[in-house]
Amino acid sequence: MANKVKKIILVEDDPAIVDIYETLMKKANFDVKVFGSGQEVMSMIKNIEDDTESKPDIVLLDLILPDISGIEIFKQIKENEKTKDIKVFILTNQQDVQMQQLGNAKPDKFIIKANISPTQLLELIKEYLS
Repeated sequence: MANKVKKIILVEDDPAIVDIYETLMKKANFDVKVFGSGQEVMSMIKNIEDDTESKPDIVLLDLILPDISGIEIFKQIKENEKTKDIKVFILTNQQDVQMQQLGNAKPDKFIIKANISPTQLLELIKEYLS
């Protein structure tokens, strides 16, 4: 039997980046959902709590969003009983994020967007999910 399609949540408000990542991940047969705001992610967390939505295998989280900081979202995911085991890759161009801002939990990967090509990111995701 074929493996279940892996579900990836991409939290990113830059349409150009969304376009590149989403296209690449869909080509690799991932189920990709894009959220452009923190509010949408908060709703997803609530839906997972209510068992109305299945957990993603991985969340790619940008820290700079138009409404809620990615740091807040990260804490919400990691402090919630039902979502704390979701893999979170922080994808940002903020070089100076202090790890202590993220609370007690650590992201599974902390990636500076400028330092990694979309293809390299895809390889990392595949490696993590295999």
